[in-house]
Amino acid sequence: GLSESQFGLIEPLLPTPRTGPGRPETPALKVLNTILWILINGAKWCSAPVGEQWSPKSTAHERLGKWQEDGTWSEIYARLCGAAGLSDMIGWNRASVDGMFVPGKGGGEDVDHGYKGKGLTVHALVDENGMPLSAISTGASGSEREQVEALLDAVEIRTGKVGRPKKRPTCLQTDKGYDSRDLRNKVRRRGISPMIPRRSWPDRKPPVGRPPSEPVDRWKVERTFAWLQTKFRRLTVRWERRNKYWKGFLYLGLCMFWIERILSYS
Repeated sequence: GLSESQFGLIEPLLPTPRTGPGRPETPALKVLNTILWILINGAKWCSAPVGEQWSPKSTAHERLGKWQEDGTWSEIYARLCGAAGLSDMIGWNRASVDGMFVPGKGGGEDVDHGYKGKGLTVHALVDENGMPLSAISTGASGSEREQVEALLDAVEIRTGKVGRPKKRPTCLQTDKGYDSRDLRNKVRRRGISPMIPRRSWPDRKPPVGRPPSEPVDRWKVERTFAWLQTKFRRLTVRWERRNKYWKGFLYLGLCMFWIERILSYS
């Protein structure tokens, strides 16, 4: 389960517990412990542990989807990124974008039930240290190039203070699959330098101009995906029929990245 210091970062951002007549709500710490146990072990909900430390599995399952629908998970994630930004933990010099295929029940952002296709793709934008700045999931048949602008727009750095914190990387790194003149122009219009290798074609002339002085270290985003699926086995296969539960697990996993990072610097 969550430690006291880990829960202390999340507790102020959770919805206020319901008060009044009737049965009291299950404490948020017990609910988070049960959800996190399922996320880490990748087990079925029927295998959720029972005891004083845990909540009923039905309560944890309901709260997972409810907090996704009311924006609780995204608010927690944005606030954690804001705390990291205030402490200069975010490396804005080089950001990387890539996608990770997840087998299971497919489905995109705009459908409630994910029955289409044989899987989905998790697209992630990470900073120069490999820490996730934004992530979205779409059907596996979609184009990864079309999600770059959506990832840049999804970056939320909330600090609760006056002023707009920086939320734009200096350079954006991708692999050859993102090679597109249109994408380069869109990235440049945002004030970001694209570092996109060109694909090699048999009938294509060599690229004109000086080659990049520094190699593209895109392995950091691949390492982030490896961390995500190694630490949280529930994200290796999508078992959730509804997107709100899948997104809830995904956001919680991203939040745990920043919680561990913030506590390691404090």
